[in-house]
Amino acid sequence: MATKKYLDYAGLTELVAKIKELLEDAGKLEFKGSVATVNLLPTLSEQKVGWMYTVQAEGETTADFVEGAGERIAPNSEVAVVDISGTKKWALLGPIFDVSDKLSFGSAMPANPEDGQTFLYLGNTTYTYHSISDPDPDADPAAEGWYVSDGDGGYTPATDHEVQDGTTYFTQAEEFKKGVIYVYNESGTEWIAQPAGDVFVAITNGEVDALFA
Repeated sequence: MATKKYLDYAGLTELVAKIKELLEDAGKLEFKGSVATVNLLPTLSEQKVGWMYTVQAEGETTADFVEGAGERIAPNSEVAVVDISGTKKWALLGPIFDVSDKLSFGSAMPANPEDGQTFLYLGNTTYTYHSISDPDPDADPAAEGWYVSDGDGGYTPATDHEVQDGTTYFTQAEEFKKGVIYVYNESGTEWIAQPAGDVFVAITNGEVDALFA
């Protein structure tokens, strides 16, 4: 399998801090706040070059933008004041980290999933247990890896080496496994595990530092 690198949360935090430090040292960008829509951006003539705002809603650029009118502005995009030959304009920086319409994740599966929804499960691996209706009388339950009820709503590995009359045995199956991506199938009302595919390796802090060396 191919190997790909990803930036984990710790690495992302360090990267953002370094970018912020560079911008502050350069003295070029100064965050001034957020506006709900592009039409609520303050008057350009009253702004200083380098002042930056976050536009929360999706929208389109106007004639006051370097890009001209009609370009898409993604949700939570940053725009900054620039000087173009003595004329102030807004420059679209775009969302620094836009995770809209991307993979969602969490420690519990979504309660009301939609068909085709993709989810990275990060909780503890969970299991389902299925009773064995007609166990082989010559089977060794412990060696087979069967389970029995613990009497408190859970299950525990069987220790019997012979099938006992009156005892119900169960097989264990993974329900949701930590670190696996699932896609919801509405028609089957089930989450389907996706193949592992590429192997992902975290980018080290040293590699992040090297970007700024």
